[in-house]
Amino acid sequence: MNSSGAPFANAARNLRQLRSSPASWACVAVVLAIQLVVTAAGGPDQQPAWRWFEWFGLSRGGVLSGRIWQVFSYGLLHGGWIHVVMNSLLILLVGSRVEHMTGQATMMKAVIFGILGGGLGHLTLAPGGQGAPLLVGLSGGCLALLLLTTTLSPQSRMMPLFVSGRVLGFAVLTVELAMALMEPVMGIVGFSHVGHACHFGGGLAGWAYGRWLLRPRVSLKRLRRDRERREAGSIRRLD
Repeated sequence: MNSSGAPFANAARNLRQLRSSPASWACVAVVLAIQLVVTAAGGPDQQPAWRWFEWFGLSRGGVLSGRIWQVFSYGLLHGGWIHVVMNSLLILLVGSRVEHMTGQATMMKAVIFGILGGGLGHLTLAPGGQGAPLLVGLSGGCLALLLLTTTLSPQSRMMPLFVSGRVLGFAVLTVELAMALMEPVMGIVGFSHVGHACHFGGGLAGWAYGRWLLRPRVSLKRLRRDRERREAGSIRRLD
């Protein structure tokens, strides 16, 4: 992502990127296909779809009862078409950028890490007990992609907000954490359409993945330089 160029030029470039972002389109195709099946079955409030949500949506009770797969499977389900379309648009807009910046494998890993991080964030921070929210949606993966982008390009201007990636990433994590801590007080029940704990966990996973990608790499040149330094030190001690 570049810090220069007009907003319309950036938008045109992003649209061109969409044509060659197979990993992003694959993610969207999967969640849309699942939503079609859920709709054909009567929607999430009707059987048998509601049973699928109980089985694959994420809840603390479900995980404690042994349904460990919920930490990932919840990301494939959505509460409705608005929910799935919003997440699909985020995957296409942000995921295509990540895909062109770092490759398909990195983009897919970021989504997976974001889903897992979002699930763990929900289990840790979201309200529990009777009437606790059942988490569904790919938002954790979307936030992971966003924070990965802001971490890899901290100085870039993030359109249309005209703020740097570093500022945007910090603001997103701070707001989502604050909202996640407020959720128990607000008493949100039912489907967690706006799972701030999930957003925070997914965003944190994306930030951590970005920092890992930016870690210093061991190169042959570096190894040779370190060896020469050690050998030079040994010679000085002998002298």
